[in-house]
Amino acid sequence: MDESMRHDIALFRYGLIAPLVNGQVEPKTYLKEVSERVHHVPHQGDKRIAAKTILDWCTRYKKGGFDALKPKRRSDRGHSRRLSPDDEDHILALRKEHPTMPVTVFYEHLIEQGEIPENHTSYFTIYRLLKKHNLVGKE
Repeated sequence: MDESMRHDIALFRYGLIAPLVNGQVEPKTYLKEVSERVHHVPHQGDKRIAAKTILDWCTRYKKGGFDALKPKRRSDRGHSRRLSPDDEDHILALRKEHPTMPVTVFYEHLIEQGEIPENHTSYFTIYRLLKKHNLVGKE
């Protein structure tokens, strides 16, 4: 998610909390009304937003200002959620032994050889890892 998207979402969040922060509405009534509606969240689509979430945004805004309303960046950005660094190194080493094998075949080979458990690591996880290291080749 780029900075522009994060900014758009923060603006949307501020739009919902501004009446509360500025004391323009009675909180209980406003929260009930807002949480019952479906809102179009920029870059995320239509969603209902719980009153607790709106109160959380108010707290974050009061403590950290507008920037606190921006979605946080993933702490594991750029890293696989299913593969440990050791697993990644092992798979990359195996790939170097079979550099011309299509990724689909390589993925099946990993499962057949017991290198990755079936239904544990998706094809796309392996594909992204190989692509990140320029080891995809021509499919």
